[in-house]
Amino acid sequence: MVSSGSRRAVRQQGVNRTGPLTFLRETISELRKSVWPSKEETIRLTIVVLVLAVIMGFYLGGLDRVLAATFGKYVL
Repeated sequence: MVSSGSRRAVRQQGVNRTGPLTFLRETISELRKSVWPSKEETIRLTIVVLVLAVIMGFYLGGLDRVLAATFGKYVL
């Protein structure tokens, strides 16, 4: 059984923790350093993602239909 004194010693040896306000300040600072995409780039990439999602949906749906038919015909 581990005594509470040894738990406290292990916790103090860990990485120094920051408070919530310090964490938020550092997070906001890092976000300000980020390069955000333009509106046009965001729209273009959103369209690319939607088109690829639709294509993959049709592909997986077709594959599912073919495998279901094959499984139903030859296995069941």
